[in-house]
Amino acid sequence: MTLNQLSPGQRASLEELPQGLIRSQAVRLGLMPGTEITCVQKLPKGPVIIRKNYQQIAVGAALADQITVKEIDEGVPKRGKRPSRWA
Repeated sequence: MTLNQLSPGQRASLEELPQGLIRSQAVRLGLMPGTEITCVQKLPKGPVIIRKNYQQIAVGAALADQITVKEIDEGVPKRGKRPSRWA
């Protein structure tokens, strides 16, 4: 899955970044493999806005297509599958 495929509110950890200058710039922003991020907003044909801790970062669409992420499953129950209050 790529960064561009995340939905707003979805959490993920960065898996792989492109090599070269782009990777260097990402590392300066604290974006390294293993970093946990949250997708804040996706603009139509534009950047993906992510949150890392308390910092928001806009990642261009072309770059977001090159960053591989792994979705973080928070154990949130699926819609209509609320846990019993009495269990």
